[in-house]
Amino acid sequence: MAIANAVSRNVAVALSALALLTAAAWACDDDAISIHCGSTPTATLTADGELLAVFVHDGHVYFTRGEPEPLQFSPPVRITREQARIDHNGESRPKIALGRDDAIFVSWTRRIEGRFAGDVYFSRSLDGGTSFDIPRLMRDTEAPSSHRFDALQVTPSGRLYVAWIDKRDLAAAETAGETFAGASVYFTVSNDEGETFSPNRRVAAHICECCRLAMVADGDDGVRLLWRHVFEGSIRDHAMAGIGPDGVSAVERGSHENWVLQGCPHEGPHMAGGPQGEHMVWFSGAPDAGGVHYGFRDHAQGDTIRLKHLDHRPGAGKPQVAVRHGHVDVVWLAVGAERSEVLHIHSHDAGRNWSTPQTVATSADRVDHPQLLTQGDGVWIAWHTSNEGYRLFRPPKAVFE
Repeated sequence: MAIANAVSRNVAVALSALALLTAAAWACDDDAISIHCGSTPTATLTADGELLAVFVHDGHVYFTRGEPEPLQFSPPVRITREQARIDHNGESRPKIALGRDDAIFVSWTRRIEGRFAGDVYFSRSLDGGTSFDIPRLMRDTEAPSSHRFDALQVTPSGRLYVAWIDKRDLAAAETAGETFAGASVYFTVSNDEGETFSPNRRVAAHICECCRLAMVADGDDGVRLLWRHVFEGSIRDHAMAGIGPDGVSAVERGSHENWVLQGCPHEGPHMAGGPQGEHMVWFSGAPDAGGVHYGFRDHAQGDTIRLKHLDHRPGAGKPQVAVRHGHVDVVWLAVGAERSEVLHIHSHDAGRNWSTPQTVATSADRVDHPQLLTQGDGVWIAWHTSNEGYRLFRPPKAVFE
């Protein structure tokens, strides 16, 4: 559905914001298959404003399409062929990306036997989501180990990248009686819209083993990948690298809180691309720098600048960032004793100056991570709660001090 009469729509959204945030509870039962009654929905907006989403329900991955305003969805299409233990939580969820014409790409992680073990699967639709190909395994090793926390990205030229956290190097080190910190990050790429994929290739070793990855397009053919790394001394800050037709770039450090941790915090970063660099958000549990952070990775300087500590409160985390023509939006989740809050902050000058953080939604129920969706000059906040289902609303007008 094309978005028309943007001014009138924005006024209507502002007037109906309260109604959107206090939507009626969803009566879900075992037979109800919908984005509202499923879990970990992940969505994207097409160029003409149509909402496409994937979610998990009862051991299957589903696809649905709809309209953001008023929020409504078509009957879901099942992607998976057999019921399985789909890895579905805030950090690990099905992904969706759009190709040319009517191509839709989906990836997810399926739990397998073994502690924290999984396999990454991929499927595609070439008819706009009416049907999907038989799911395919992304690893090219015969022996299963653990392949989880997948990321999916399509470049402007149409190259399709799938990356994930991989423990094959850890398994090989243990077999050889050697030590190995964390896991590795691997990827594969398709140049024919998911018909075939390249052999798996490693981006980096010694990364945090249970945090989401962040990936954005870089130029026409490449991507930039951001992850939580295990630096010397068990420091679990962030690192990044570029992947393209010429190979993998050197690993660069992205954050410097020096958080020493013997384990994984289950808190990965998020990233949005810009013309001069990447806008990044992340969580840290460092004693003097706990909470949600923002930084801009400047290509010219080769460093993360414009650092801002967005929220230092206990329970603040799970941030996401979106960029559109120099405007930067960040949302994150703050979990309290009685309720959870989604907070929003905005910059109109590429992260140099910021509005006052505002609480945009609350819930006393089970909640998912908030997400940002962009379409043209507009941005939406998506949030799924157990009581109110899938919610989609505009952020409030930014207030600057």
